[in-house]
Amino acid sequence: MKTAKLIELERQRGDLMREAREALHAIKDNTDPKRSSELERAHDEVMCRYDILNLDIEEERLNATDAQEREARRPGGNGTAPGIDDGAARSFDGGAEWRDDKGNPVKVLSRNEKLSSRSDGLSVGDLVRAKITGARNEEEKRALAEGTDSAGGFTVPTPLAENFIDRMRARSVAVQAGAMTVPMTSETLAIARLASDPDVAWRAENAAIAEGDPTFERVTFTAKTLAGKIKLSRELAEDSINVGAMIEQAFAGTMAKELDYAAIWGDGTGNAPTGVFNTTGVNAVAMATNGAALADYDKPLDALFEIKNSNAADPTAMIMNPRTEIALAKLKDADGNPLTVPNAIARIPLLSTTGAPVDETQGTASNASSIVMGDYTQLMLGMRHQLEIRVFDQTLAETGQLLVVAWLRADVQLAQPKAFAKLTGITPA
Repeated sequence: MKTAKLIELERQRGDLMREAREALHAIKDNTDPKRSSELERAHDEVMCRYDILNLDIEEERLNATDAQEREARRPGGNGTAPGIDDGAARSFDGGAEWRDDKGNPVKVLSRNEKLSSRSDGLSVGDLVRAKITGARNEEEKRALAEGTDSAGGFTVPTPLAENFIDRMRARSVAVQAGAMTVPMTSETLAIARLASDPDVAWRAENAAIAEGDPTFERVTFTAKTLAGKIKLSRELAEDSINVGAMIEQAFAGTMAKELDYAAIWGDGTGNAPTGVFNTTGVNAVAMATNGAALADYDKPLDALFEIKNSNAADPTAMIMNPRTEIALAKLKDADGNPLTVPNAIARIPLLSTTGAPVDETQGTASNASSIVMGDYTQLMLGMRHQLEIRVFDQTLAETGQLLVVAWLRADVQLAQPKAFAKLTGITPA
């Protein structure tokens, strides 16, 4: 269901597209070089607004989906929507308040919540452009003065960094699946998780209470650095009015993809986080010793059984490579008809990402992939607010190019490893 805001945003996008087409036709029909330059700048401005509007539409669609799923899951609803934020009790509730070892509150965010309350004004892209070509107004001057250091680096002010992280989260498959975001105000953040359940039993009057203590263990977020760089010509930076928006969009998209990979498949090497797939205690099911192609839903059901047998909550998603997603969609019965999806699997949202590897080793197979299903509200993304950007020109002076480098710090932890299961060894048909 589309919201009034989404309909209006899409209408504005259609208007911008028509305006861009008209500008292109005008450029094509014009013979005056000076006028052509003006028309090209006007076209660039329209496309900048178009790209930013696309990001707003993407965020509004995600918010609308959240609202619809919560409505379907509420008491009295039909309960048919395959949602994540469905009101069911979770061990780590985004609405709950945690406190760190100093007693300071730590707000844990579910996928429909945001770090930033900022909806307009400056963006990270604005400041990147200002860093390259100079500030256009007092607001940009103040922001640059606040964040610029003696070495030419730039630490993005917290409200803008939070806005950037929200845009990145909106593109993250793990967050769409239900992963919680834990803001980190320091390099490390320690929390406790339940390693084993307590023993409970019915008892007669005056009888001894069943013995058995729950086992708790400490898990610690340690901020790890995710960095990327973009090279561009000085002329492009100076002449393109949308260069800042494009740089921000590129960093947000690629960082979201890499964060997804680390959160789900990360192996902890190279200073990367350890994701669900490689966390000790996660349930595991293999297709076969040397891998095998999917022929039916038996193996996904086996993985689901392992989660249920661990007394974990129902999965909020199963995440896979698009290759596996299409393989599931192509499953057919003996008569060539599409295979009926078992209800137990059909009600689990299916999400895919090209970040999921297709070169895993399973026995003699080296082209295997996997499905990671589980209650993704038990996956926690620790996010540092600091976002640092540096613009270098000296190292590329011979070519006149600029180098834009961005740093972001994050980590991954699981609150309940048994809430997940990995199905490994899925090879192409």
